[in-house]
Amino acid sequence: MDIFLAHEDSLKLLRHARREGGLALVRAGPRELGRDHGHIDARTLARALPEGLLAPSRAHPVSLRFWDDASRSQCATVRSIPNLGRLPDGSYLEVVRTTGDPLSPEGDEPARVFVESPGLSLLSAAQTLGRMVRARRLTRSAAIVRLSGFLMELCGSYARDPHHPASGEVLYDLAPVSSVTEVASFLASAHGLHGRTLAQMAAGYANDGSGSAMETLWYHVFCLPPRLGGLHLRRPLQNVPLAWPAEVSELVSHQTMRPDFYWAAYHAACEHQGKDHTSEKALAEDCDRARDYELCGIDYFPVTKKDARSERSVRAFLAQLVGKFAPYEGASFLRRKRRCLNDPDASAARGVLLSLLRPASWRWQEQDA
Repeated sequence: MDIFLAHEDSLKLLRHARREGGLALVRAGPRELGRDHGHIDARTLARALPEGLLAPSRAHPVSLRFWDDASRSQCATVRSIPNLGRLPDGSYLEVVRTTGDPLSPEGDEPARVFVESPGLSLLSAAQTLGRMVRARRLTRSAAIVRLSGFLMELCGSYARDPHHPASGEVLYDLAPVSSVTEVASFLASAHGLHGRTLAQMAAGYANDGSGSAMETLWYHVFCLPPRLGGLHLRRPLQNVPLAWPAEVSELVSHQTMRPDFYWAAYHAACEHQGKDHTSEKALAEDCDRARDYELCGIDYFPVTKKDARSERSVRAFLAQLVGKFAPYEGASFLRRKRRCLNDPDASAARGVLLSLLRPASWRWQEQDA
């Protein structure tokens, strides 16, 4: 029995599998996609899916993909999507236990459960947002920003809450599901599928290695074009370990560092301080990190919650970065970036970007200052 989840229901299980220690995601081959689904009914679904995650009912049917119209389930708790036969390789991941067993091993023929790969998941999201754009409920620019931010979660090391992705608890230090390059390759082969153009545009802006939703927000602020709310700076490396020069190896407190953002061309690193940095131990660690960067000739820019409280505060932080990056660029760099920072349209787009990517649970309060 093969169960291929789709759209929002697939994403719920994908996020659950990333966060659950006893589960793993394995790429499904073409032979798995072509297998007969078997008879899928309400009882089968209830046994196969994790308890409490999805509760298929007539009012809230679960979305499943099928090979064609003939193989569609007639179950009242299933919303059938018959396009599995058109999907390219790399469309699905199987959810298995870390022991290698299927997700639901009970019975003579255990149910195998599959979720959309990051590429197909991005395509599904693009289809949904594309309909909102056509209905004028969302601008095309906002759709691109949301999709790019979503992809950076899947290609990063954090996972949102399956039930409440905007406001629920986020888990960190997880293995990425894919890479931006892999997703772009998948989309290039997804000929004739709705949402492909919008998804490709979003993938073109995304970056690997983000460690949190706030890192994803700052990356977009740094790198998106001004019409989407960014400053169009060079792309930084994100959370990539740096090796120190041999001559300072005995002086530094850390043998390696993994800055949230690193621009080799500018000899600059930026880190988002989202945790408590007021304890004596945390303050000592901050000082050690700053000294290590200084010893290695790297300008260090910590960015805090205060810097993201408004478009104006974001603009002020960007102005500081631009001032430090200017000596490494051409004569027009400073003039062009300052013009962008002060442009009313770019500032408005930056405000929209913040509203789209800043976590819903994030609240600025004056006592945080």
